[in-house]
Amino acid sequence: MVVLAVTMSAALAAQAPLASDPCAAFADDSPQGEAGRPVGVRDLATIADIGQASPHDVANSPFGVSPDGRSIAFVVRRANPETNSYCQRLLVASLTDAGAVRELDRGGEFIRMLTPVRKFAAVESGVADVISPRWSSDGRALAYAKQVGGDVQIWTTAASGGPAVQATKLDFRPENFTWSSDGAGFIVAGRPAIAAEKARIDAEGRKGWLYDGRIAPFVSNRPQVRGTFPMEYFHVDVRTGERRPARPDEIARVDPEADPGKPAGAGLFAAGKSGGQAWTEAKSPDKLLSPKRLVVRWRDGTSSVCDDDICSTIRRLGWSDDGATIYFLARQGWAKSATSVLRWRMGEPRPRELLSTEDVLVGCELHGGDLICAREGSKRPRRIVAIDLVDGKERVIFDPNPQFANLQLGEVRRLRYKTAFGTEAFADLVLPPDSKPGDRHPLVLVQYNSEGFLRGGTGDEVPVHVLAGRGIAVLSFERPFGAPGTEEAKTELEYRQIVRRNWFDRRNVQSAIETAIARAVATGRIDPDRLGISGFSEGTAATQWALINSRLFKVAALGICCEDKVAIAMNGGIDYETFTLEMGQPLYSYEKEDYWAPLSLMQNAERIDAPILVQSGEYLLGLDVLAAFRRLGKVMELHVFDNEPHVKFQPQHRLAMYDRVVDWFAFWLKGERDCGAEKASQYERWLAMPGAPTMASCVGRTAPIP
Repeated sequence: MVVLAVTMSAALAAQAPLASDPCAAFADDSPQGEAGRPVGVRDLATIADIGQASPHDVANSPFGVSPDGRSIAFVVRRANPETNSYCQRLLVASLTDAGAVRELDRGGEFIRMLTPVRKFAAVESGVADVISPRWSSDGRALAYAKQVGGDVQIWTTAASGGPAVQATKLDFRPENFTWSSDGAGFIVAGRPAIAAEKARIDAEGRKGWLYDGRIAPFVSNRPQVRGTFPMEYFHVDVRTGERRPARPDEIARVDPEADPGKPAGAGLFAAGKSGGQAWTEAKSPDKLLSPKRLVVRWRDGTSSVCDDDICSTIRRLGWSDDGATIYFLARQGWAKSATSVLRWRMGEPRPRELLSTEDVLVGCELHGGDLICAREGSKRPRRIVAIDLVDGKERVIFDPNPQFANLQLGEVRRLRYKTAFGTEAFADLVLPPDSKPGDRHPLVLVQYNSEGFLRGGTGDEVPVHVLAGRGIAVLSFERPFGAPGTEEAKTELEYRQIVRRNWFDRRNVQSAIETAIARAVATGRIDPDRLGISGFSEGTAATQWALINSRLFKVAALGICCEDKVAIAMNGGIDYETFTLEMGQPLYSYEKEDYWAPLSLMQNAERIDAPILVQSGEYLLGLDVLAAFRRLGKVMELHVFDNEPHVKFQPQHRLAMYDRVVDWFAFWLKGERDCGAEKASQYERWLAMPGAPTMASCVGRTAPIP
């Protein structure tokens, strides 16, 4: 029996002009429905973000503190599935008067972050670029990046009130900027050479593009910009539009990492107002993953070095106003799962830890005696807070998601353990809100990062707290990295070859998954016979391995398929083919091969009984697996999303993904179905699949499927 459903998602133009304001839907931030209800798919799909949705800190902070230290500016972004666009608002909040918030501007399109991918210089990802509002030196104006009609420019507004107006007409994308010292222009970082190369590719396309390493068929027919394009810096006069190369002192203002005083070989770098400097450097510069040390050159000319473990994983550096103290954030604790705030005063022998938390701190900036951060925890979405550096107490400056205060979220338990190979690892067990001793819940493993607010796993594909609200426990899994010998790797290629040797990395991750599952089952709250697994990107390969090398999981869902022998190399293009061959992977064979035996779903299709749901915009990469499943009558249902990169960004699609994957796991693990008429065809397909529940009870609707 052939069981396969392929649906094409009709995409709205993601960046089309809107007839209505996407912010209008969020005029009332009170929770929908009764207080104390579980989190629903729409709650999570329309959550408000400041900065990127993921909990990973990046160089640019998503907010800016005013010169007088009394206000903070930031952009709040919120997805609107109905308009398939984003409500984006430039807000200013008081640092002294809690709750005082003003809107200066709204509008603009979702700005997609430019990401280097192997030899491609700047691929537009589905991850939001960080918008960092910049105050003028007199505090009377604000500037920020805004995209209209696909064009990113710098816009300005009066700090007393908007709306904003376009201030630049650059022929390249500004990737960072700050005000010039006289306030009459900007120092802008960008790569005009990329814009020029895109124009050259346009011209080539009129006669047909040569198929070479620039083309990745699963991304686009159009060649990507390939090569190295260093950042360039310009002074741009707002009145005339004229630009000139920026001076070294101007470059240092927009990019401290480009400060001419930065030592050769330094990693993170921070220069104090009083002449001090601090930087991280590799202990073994020839090693790819060399441990780091912290070097401080104090304002009095003396130097200090921290070689301790606490200085090996620094994420952010900042000087006190008087230049006598350096503050930094570092990853510490079990499997580096905690964030520590540390202080090192001039004259002290070593740094002192001020605060340690398993919450995530993003974009932190010093302000007097406070550390201003975006903070989020496993059950609490991101908000802007001020942390007192003396007593560690926190005050909330702005909470963009007040509606979450009345929603019911289940207990979260952090599980810490070691793999069979001795690697420290952890996972978070999320129980249903009404869970009590004696209950035994089905469980879904969500991969492969478990930091900050537990949202949808890597790629934001599987809504953690929504599943818990449907009575399905979730194991939010943090993937361990590394293998014996990787500490000696000198290049990225050497590292990849080492972790692939004897599939050590895959076996280590599988051990972590199995140990985490065992720990969850040992709580007495999990039914070991009703386990599901989900994966995206690297998590897809981990799911493949788990389905082939264990019998733990009864059902699976993927955000992309699959790492295998034929389709991924063919549709990844010449560069990706080279990338895989460099690791020693044989390609393009339809025969059974020992190398692929533990990983290839195509080669092991006859052994896979777990039904698999795939929701992807990069579906070409898994067509070999899809064909193998189709020939054998195995269950793989594929939904294709148009105009989506690796990480999906369209609000309409995210809501649909959330809704479908929750239905999928509830159907296979609990025998439940949503009996609304609009989902009748979905359940007709699923009920006809091999192994489907013979009876599926209705949840949330009264009308049964005919």
